Amino acid sequence: MTSLTLSYPLKLPQDTTLRHQLDILRDLVMHAAQKLLTELWSDHWIDTLASRRKQKKTKKAYKVINEQRVSLTSSNGGMMYLPSRIRRGIAEQVGRILRSQATRKQCYYDVLRIVQLTGVEGNLDSLVRTVALTLANFEGKYYRWALIRQTLRMFRRYYYQLGLDLCVLMQFPYTAVVKPHIHSFTLLYSPDDGHAIRYNWQPEEDPTTISIRLKLPRRSHPSKRSHWTWREFTLSIPAKIQPRIASPNSKLCHPTLRYLTLKGGLTLPFLECAWSLDQTQSQRQQRLRSKRVMATDLGVINLTTSVICEAGSQLSTPIFWSPSKTILHKIEQLYHHIARLQRKLDRYPANWCGQGKRLQELERLYRKLNRYREEILHLASNQLLETALRWGCNTIVLEDLRNYEPPKHRRKLSRKLSNWLRGALYELLRYKAKRFGIKLVRVNPRWTSSYCPRCGAKGVKISEPRTRQVVKSGRFFHCPCCTYIADRDYIAAINIYRMYQELRNKRCSLKHSKPVPYMATGIPLNRPSGDSTQLLMVSG
Repeated sequence: MTSLTLSYPLKLPQDTTLRHQLDILRDLVMHAAQKLLTELWSDHWIDTLASRRKQKKTKKAYKVINEQRVSLTSSNGGMMYLPSRIRRGIAEQVGRILRSQATRKQCYYDVLRIVQLTGVEGNLDSLVRTVALTLANFEGKYYRWALIRQTLRMFRRYYYQLGLDLCVLMQFPYTAVVKPHIHSFTLLYSPDDGHAIRYNWQPEEDPTTISIRLKLPRRSHPSKRSHWTWREFTLSIPAKIQPRIASPNSKLCHPTLRYLTLKGGLTLPFLECAWSLDQTQSQRQQRLRSKRVMATDLGVINLTTSVICEAGSQLSTPIFWSPSKTILHKIEQLYHHIARLQRKLDRYPANWCGQGKRLQELERLYRKLNRYREEILHLASNQLLETALRWGCNTIVLEDLRNYEPPKHRRKLSRKLSNWLRGALYELLRYKAKRFGIKLVRVNPRWTSSYCPRCGAKGVKISEPRTRQVVKSGRFFHCPCCTYIADRDYIAAINIYRMYQELRNKRCSLKHSKPVPYMATGIPLNRPSGDSTQLLMVSG
């Protein structure tokens, strides 16, 4: 039996006394976590936590970091009192931060070793490409280009602003160059029930509300146990979450306390209610019986283009999906507004009296832009998952775009690509597909829109089917051998399935892959019971 943990943020009551106690708790946790992180910030602790997780000895970081290390000192020199389960949550949070630095630390040393030979001068995009290809071809190491870019920018700052030779950095460890800092508040409650949080939910009597009891400080410098008290309140559960928590296979887990920023910029405390969902072996076997595959191409005009294939044959017509023109128009307007503010900030000096107000407006616009991007990602992932469930697919195949670079000198196209690229859609879809037992696979998209899926010959790009005029950026594909004409996104989706078949045969080329004939069934498989009510609620 496998389990999947989901969560939903519930806003806490706007009580003045409760909000004051939560603010005190936030300050205490932030100071204690920052102090512990500074104490443990070393290569030894990063490697230890990462190796324990890799060896599957323990998944909990607080089992490696003793909770007794968490301590706070007041202004008069006395020790503050923190409950044991609060200290355990702080140790878990710091351990996760240290564990997440393992990949960054390794990328730091690898990139530093290469730039000592190549230098950091010149165009940054070319330097990122050179470093990424060198690591992939000669050492077999693959890092995200965004991580390599961030590391190179740090080296360029040391080189240009401080005049520091990069050979000097090899004498210092990663933790001596990079300084840790916790920006956002998060309190992970420990698995032990009843010590720092208690909740009571009875779906038989009242499934719409859940009773919560939190242990909160009564003063800003608690020095003993009596300075902490229990606060009880009731939270309402949204209607779309109630059937998921009340399902027989779900079980409530321990929540997480966070501070989230709303649309208007207001920061409020939220309690992320978590529950684990168990999948029985019979459900997984029922899903694995189907051998249907949904191959999906990610584009710009059509955000997703999918085809259903099985046993080397195409079963469905192409399924296109794109967001509404209203959302794309709003995103373009936000980019224009951000550009105007940026030009105004660049025109005036740094001590301009209106700079603070403009920076706040710029931050608000970026938050709004990120909300639109998240909306597009959720809509696209829900559409793909709905299509896979309706046709009874066991696998979703996407193109691997982790190393894709948008074309230069095409700003509008780069904006559209940045709305969903860089693995965001894959990560979100993987999270949702795991709920239904669907497997996600990424394949190399090279030449997927250049070869004919019917005969296997290499084709050309044309502007439209009637004229068949060869154009470098044509939207249609034409095969001179079999005269097959179709949309390029549709061609790419079928070739992604062919590449998936070759990948299963341990080959990575379309030249010798078998053609995919069109064997339409016309009617998809019946959707499994219960999926229709649960799919729309898989939104993170």
